Amino acid sequence: MARQTTFEWIIDKLDDNKNISSSEVISNSLLKINRIEGQKTIKIIKITLSEINLTDIKSILDNQDVDFILHTVKEPWIQGSIFEFLNKKKKVIGGFGDLFRVLRQNNNHPYIPPQVHFITRGLKQHTKVSSVKKLDNKRYEIERYGLETVTIIALEDYDIGIESVRNAINQFNKFDAILKSNPNGGITTSAENLADSINIKVFKWGELLGILNRQWTWKK
Repeated sequence: MARQTTFEWIIDKLDDNKNISSSEVISNSLLKINRIEGQKTIKIIKITLSEINLTDIKSILDNQDVDFILHTVKEPWIQGSIFEFLNKKKKVIGGFGDLFRVLRQNNNHPYIPPQVHFITRGLKQHTKVSSVKKLDNKRYEIERYGLETVTIIALEDYDIGIESVRNAINQFNKFDAILKSNPNGGITTSAENLADSINIKVFKWGELLGILNRQWTWKK
């Protein structure tokens, strides 16, 4: 049996979406899907970059009229300025889960991933937080009234283990704390010890909200 292409797999998964009327594979990298209700057409381009910067996105949009940029690499690095740029253009970038959520909407834009919406809304409602800036697809810069600015990285891992911490450090380099954004699972002692050794803390959501009220005493 022949292996399905990415677009064939996506089309196959759309069988239970009653608002999809048709789909067309335009090329190896372009897919067009038509809805019955709402915004009738969504054009999707797939990319395989592990690091995505604004220059890449501008080049794509200069050459293709698309609505959704699908990154097929599981967890690429995405430059933070891309999100603001695409929001102005009314375009979206995301993975497979994001694409299927957009397809369940009546419109292609706006779209915010559920985790990002939860984190940014919660931080902006915090009485000590003056502003929140998305540095990339994982890190948030948090400015606070009368206290230091801190940078957190949000990890969705079920369990935060030592490899989770190592991978975050290797891929995203600079941050002051790790947020375990997945409410399930736990944080291993080895992960906490590694983080402590480089002056980084690992928090669950409630713990982070509490510590944001205080001075970041371990930050160099």
